[in-house]
Amino acid sequence: MLQNDISKEQVLHFSEKLRKLISYDTETNRALIKKGLNLFRQGSVYNVKYNGKVIEGRVQDVTPVDVTLDLDFLEMSECTCPSDEFCRHRMAVFFYIFASVDRVGSLLEIWKEGNKDPSVLSSISTARKQLQQKDYKDSSLESWYSFFNREYERFSGGYPDKSQYFFATIYHTFFQTLKRRAPLQEDLKKLFHIHAALFCIQKNLEVISQINLKDYMVETYVRPYFHNFTDLVFDNCTQLKQVSLSFSLDSLLEDSMEPIRKTLLSDTLFQYERLQMYRLIWATLLNRKKWLEIEENILLEQQSANEENLEEQIAFAHLRFLQKDDVSAIQVLRDNGYQALPYSLWWISYLSETRALDRIQQWISYVLPNLSDYVFGLPNYDGRRHMTRVFLSELSEYAQQFDKELLTKAMKQLLPYSYIEYNEYLLDNEEYRKWIELQMFVGYDIDECDRYILKIIEENDREALLPLYHQAIVQAVESKNRSSYKKAVKYLKKVRTHYRRLKKEDLWEDYIIRLATANKRLRAFQEELVRASLVGN
Repeated sequence: MLQNDISKEQVLHFSEKLRKLISYDTETNRALIKKGLNLFRQGSVYNVKYNGKVIEGRVQDVTPVDVTLDLDFLEMSECTCPSDEFCRHRMAVFFYIFASVDRVGSLLEIWKEGNKDPSVLSSISTARKQLQQKDYKDSSLESWYSFFNREYERFSGGYPDKSQYFFATIYHTFFQTLKRRAPLQEDLKKLFHIHAALFCIQKNLEVISQINLKDYMVETYVRPYFHNFTDLVFDNCTQLKQVSLSFSLDSLLEDSMEPIRKTLLSDTLFQYERLQMYRLIWATLLNRKKWLEIEENILLEQQSANEENLEEQIAFAHLRFLQKDDVSAIQVLRDNGYQALPYSLWWISYLSETRALDRIQQWISYVLPNLSDYVFGLPNYDGRRHMTRVFLSELSEYAQQFDKELLTKAMKQLLPYSYIEYNEYLLDNEEYRKWIELQMFVGYDIDECDRYILKIIEENDREALLPLYHQAIVQAVESKNRSSYKKAVKYLKKVRTHYRRLKKEDLWEDYIIRLATANKRLRAFQEELVRASLVGN
């Protein structure tokens, strides 16, 4: 394990130097930290190891990059991306190693405070305590929401003409005010933060419906802050799951069911994110038989009274899932067609993490036969590529431990959109002949292949390269021009060398004679063959 290889002191020392180098004071630095954090939380960091001097890891971004972190000399850290500065990929690997020794949430709080001296930090702490005015009852959810509404009316009154910039203000001003007024008791504080985030999400959705925002404006001005709220809900749920909650919170949790349902099953924008939050909250905080049955009955009543919407269908399937009724949950997804398929990935990941191997196979049997139809039916390349990456990422942990053939099957099924993952997998596992087949399948010219990789294959399995060269020769000859004939001759010289090193000169002679004979009408090609001494006059 990584935490056994690196001391906590080393990581904390590196953390201090990084916080001095990249302060939280500028928008540019905050964006960099956020991007690195997102990559870490998305599971894009892998193959991390410590060799005694530096941390090495790989980050799957648009294309995979290799990162090296020097724990002693931060400035010597490197990344294969074009950036010379401390980039988001280096930041993602840093968060990965920090998470092995301490909570990332604690680090972010310290980072946001900056390098203040103890007296300043003490003043901040005192001010925070003074802000804990009892404008609400700690144990009453109704009181919390009354407080949220009062504060929002006071806040929004200063912005009568709301624009696309209002969403940033909700997060940076209004939400931070609510956070500072949270209860002091730790578990109450986290639950308060969750509901404050849900309240802000609800207000975001209301404002979007009131003003005319084009799609690009939603992506630019709303989505980043919506994801901030989503991350906060995720973080606090995960932290609360790790402790034994007091029975005194039961009434607060039970009262939470209605606002969670109304906010996250609202049939508006950000459907995927809302359903992810709904499922996580129920899996971590509300997963009790009594509450599951109550919520299930409410959803059934709503479905019979109104037209069914996908949010309620996925929510109902989740409640069935939490009660271990996978057959019913999967049937709900089947009834909703391909649009419901992506939501099954979360359940596969959940079962993989909890090692419920007896259940996970049912979900894989449902997803795998339908996945290519879903992915190939998406309207654009970016969507197809994104869903491929997400699915393989969710499946990877389970497959690597219990069923590697499953992962290769999925990667083959999703080609060409799984090219990046399958390409890396074959190289990592030294399956060079299958790697060659992959390049030929996607139509890569040998000149487009990494020379370093070709060199490695040549050293380990020279014969595997021959089909790739043969294909390149055929394509060059078929172009029927002098420059392409010269290229074909270049490849032929390389092929001749390979045959000789393999001690198969007889196969080379047969091959070059058949090639020359089949193309005897191509005078220019014949001239190039003679000029290169590949055939006689």
